[in-house]
Amino acid sequence: MEPATVDVRLTGGETFATAAGPTEVVPTPGHSPGHVSAYFPGAELLVSADALTVADGELAGVSPEMTPDLDTALESVAVLADRDVAETVCFHGGHVEAGTERLEEIAGGE
Repeated sequence: MEPATVDVRLTGGETFATAAGPTEVVPTPGHSPGHVSAYFPGAELLVSADALTVADGELAGVSPEMTPDLDTALESVAVLADRDVAETVCFHGGHVEAGTERLEEIAGGE
């Protein structure tokens, strides 16, 4: 594969406009050191990317077998839980109507 050119490096804390409204880039290391998620506050939507998984139609949390730094990953989930989230999209598992309350449970070790 040809290497891709990076136009903008997102590290967390950036906010930018999208067709879906403003988007906040949230650093969520754990799955990988530079991992980020995207939060759309106007839609209460979280695109967690690989920070979370969905299993059997439920927000299942962090995948221990795919997460080299589990403690940091759970800290990242706690950071996500500080936002008003109603729906979550995970890259592996799809869309679920689960948000802040479930994120708090996952971050607390459940």
